[in-house]
Amino acid sequence: MDLGGLLAAWGLPPGAHYVPLAGGHINTTYHVTLPGRPEAWLLQRLNLLVFPDGAAVLRNMSQVTGHLARAAAARGEDPTRTVLSLLPTMEDEPGIQTVDGAWWRLLRFIPGARAVEHATAPEQAFEAGRGFGRLHALMADYAGAALEETLPGFHDTARRFDALTRAVVAAAEERLAATAPEVDFAVSRRHLATQLTGALAAGVLPGRIAHNDAKIANVLLEADSGRALAVVDLDTVMPGTPLFDVGDLIRSLTGTTPEDHPDPKDVEVRPAFFAALAEGFLGQGGLGPAERERFVTAGLVIAYEQGLRFLTDFLEGDRYYRTTRPGQNLDRARVQFALVRALEAHRPALEQLVR
Repeated sequence: MDLGGLLAAWGLPPGAHYVPLAGGHINTTYHVTLPGRPEAWLLQRLNLLVFPDGAAVLRNMSQVTGHLARAAAARGEDPTRTVLSLLPTMEDEPGIQTVDGAWWRLLRFIPGARAVEHATAPEQAFEAGRGFGRLHALMADYAGAALEETLPGFHDTARRFDALTRAVVAAAEERLAATAPEVDFAVSRRHLATQLTGALAAGVLPGRIAHNDAKIANVLLEADSGRALAVVDLDTVMPGTPLFDVGDLIRSLTGTTPEDHPDPKDVEVRPAFFAALAEGFLGQGGLGPAERERFVTAGLVIAYEQGLRFLTDFLEGDRYYRTTRPGQNLDRARVQFALVRALEAHRPALEQLVR
């Protein structure tokens, strides 16, 4: 692939230097610089296996980043520092498609920023919450083109339960026997499946946007201060509710163990991390009363949903989530369900923190 030829679509001259960036699990990314130019860019190739409609992904991202940049500027911020800007081509398109069907985009690189994989202190949980809370506060008055659902039913928890039911029917006997307690737990918490989507469908929760992959690794932090700068990885931004992101943040930030920890009895909630996350998110003022009332519920629902997905994948032979050892997806499911139990046990105290 002639990467230099690709950059011509954005009006950049030849002679660029490209460095492949490791760490991305989905898209292919290059750090791009030009001799004599102080700025840098990120050139990305979308993964068509994950995002078959790359054009829709780019349209969504263009709408969202454009609005974020305008809203940030209206606040007196420098959007080149606080928004991962998607740069239009010379034809004013959000990206280009090459002859092999791949979609490419160019992003403005934000210098002096870093990302961390896991929060090791409540202060980092606060910044993750603040980053996503700010995203939703800035998007609260979005009135642009309707965003497209690029991953249909992504947070349809009832659909995830139905997928588990089908997997149970078709599962190998050995795997089914190993998961009996987890399947029973999934059935016992089935009521969680409609707590968010049901309220959304009934109009109790307003239809807004969701990032759909909310975690601290998707918040760029200022290298010196550790303060949240910008939310990144906007490929999964779709219609939904901010509570999907709240749930993902609670799920990924407040537990005491790694996601694939082999002993679910070690799973507990870290109240200090929850309190910091809630303070950071809610302090941005991006949630309405009905959303705020369901803040803790969101954590229960999304942890339950992720447990359903891990359990389904185990029963289907580990076809979706990459594993490095036997039983890893089952361990992952057990950790999520243990987190649901822990959140239930702590719920009264957690509810007090968000009132």
